[in-house]
This record gives sequence, C-alpha cells and structure tokens, in this order.
Amino acid sequence: MEDGCLPTMSYWYGKVLGIYLKMAKKTQDVWLDIQWYYRRVDLEDEDVDLAACVGEYELVLSDHKSVVDMHCVEAHATIIRYDEGNLSQPQIPTATLYHRWNNSQVATSCSCNSCDLAFSSPNHLQRYCRSCRLWFNETCMAALGHRMDSEIKARLPPPYDAIKFDEEFLALLTTPIRRGGHCGVVGNGILVIQVRALMEQAMKLGKLPDGWMDDIPPTVPTSTDESIRRYSCPMCTGMVI
Repeated sequence: MEDGCLPTMSYWYGKVLGIYLKMAKKTQDVWLDIQWYYRRVDLEDEDVDLAACVGEYELVLSDHKSVVDMHCVEAHATIIRYDEGNLSQPQIPTATLYHRWNNSQVATSCSCNSCDLAFSSPNHLQRYCRSCRLWFNETCMAALGHRMDSEIKARLPPPYDAIKFDEEFLALLTTPIRRGGHCGVVGNGILVIQVRALMEQAMKLGKLPDGWMDDIPPTVPTSTDESIRRYSCPMCTGMVI
C-alpha cells in the first residue's frame, strides 16, 4: 500500500475486554485482555464450515481470548454491527468491516425448509416476505417453482381507499426486498419500514406528505439485462416476494 499500511484484511482484530496495568519503579506496563474476531481465512485455517458463508470484510466474534502487550495494537478499528433482524439498518458500504455472528451463534438461514443450508453467505441473493417476515434464497425460490408470471399490482387495505397514492409510491409496495450478492450485505429492507411510516402519515393527512420521495433510499441496483422474477411465498403462499 502507498501509505505504508497493510490491506484491511491483513490485520487481526479483537475486542478489548479488560485493561491491566503493571507498575514498576520507573516503568508502567499495560496489558490488554482481547477477545478475537476471526476472518474468513482464520476459519478456513481451522476447517470451520462457516467460512464458506463469511463475507470478504466480515468478522466473526470467536471465544478465543488472550492477554497481549498494548504495543501489539496498531490502531482503533470501527466494526459495524449488522443485526439481520433489523430491516431499518442502513446499507453497509463496500470494503467496510462488519460483524453479525458469534462463532457459536449463527442467524442467517433460508426458510424454505427444502435446502440443506443452515446459514447463508452474503454472496447469496435472498428475498424477503413482507407477510411472514422470513428470508429465502433466490436459488431455492427458483427451484421450488413458485414463480409468478402475471403483473404484480399493489393492493391496499380498505381504510386507504379514499387516499390517492402516487404511482411511484404504489410501485414501492411491490418492489422486491433483497439482500446479498450485488444487492449488498444489508439490501433494501429499510424500504419496508419507510413505506409503513409513509402510509401512517398518509392516513393522518389524507395524502402522502409533500416531498415524500426525498427520504426514500435508492432501490437495490440491478444490471441492465436483469429481469427480477417474482415468486409466491412458500410459507404463506398468498404473498408475492
């Protein structure tokens, strides 16, 4: 690297659990109690199956702890906590350190009940059902054959019948919620939260608030030749995802 630093994933990362001070007559020694994060390469070295589902800049908090001299520490690192159950979490920028799992606690899974994946890689595209609030691997959705070929139209509950919604807003109601792969680690799940909030405001105001589009994040990018196929949810069957 031109600035003399190593590549981001060439460093070891740890969480400071305690600081110890040893005082002598003329010196003070400081020691740190560290709980280590494992990189994908560390998990591969230990033949841990989870390695196959760890992202390039992802760190897994292990149960490995040790005490090290403070001079072994290069600098403070920012590691973003990714809560997979929180749809309101903003997207994680590329080439950014993040943490979602402990070595003994893995959350991400496919809910199709047909595949053997106990957890899913951020490289796998997943689709979210707004009704049963579960994630499914897109490859599983395609294999299960729940494809919807007809045009998807937004359906609103009767209390909203008197409110005129913009076509752009109605399109958001049917926008697929995706994460992983080219959609990024977090994806566009925050859209669900923002659409709900706008509908609540529309109920109070009798219309959508002025400038409502200003707070909506860009939709998940798709390649110019990508056609997003739609599927009925295999769990609740009535919802298109």
